[in-house]
Amino acid sequence: MSQKKVDRYKKYKNNKEKILKREKFMTRLEIAVACLIAVAFVGWFGWSVYDTVTKKGDDQAAEATEIDMNAYTNYVASLQSGYTS
Repeated sequence: MSQKKVDRYKKYKNNKEKILKREKFMTRLEIAVACLIAVAFVGWFGWSVYDTVTKKGDDQAAEATEIDMNAYTNYVASLQSGYTS
């Protein structure tokens, strides 16, 4: 068993440069793929928001909303008349 460990260590030591180079390459590849996925997600999300915002603006015309303010003005007038009395 000890001889197997020694042989394995010697093999590792002889190929250490190749092994470390491969590990660095794989780490960089994983980071690059993760960045690509993140950029794709952010781009998709941005495009989705942009498309949603511009689609609603094209289909609908602006509507004017009318509010009946008579009840409010009567309420404010009654408050003001209550303080002056």
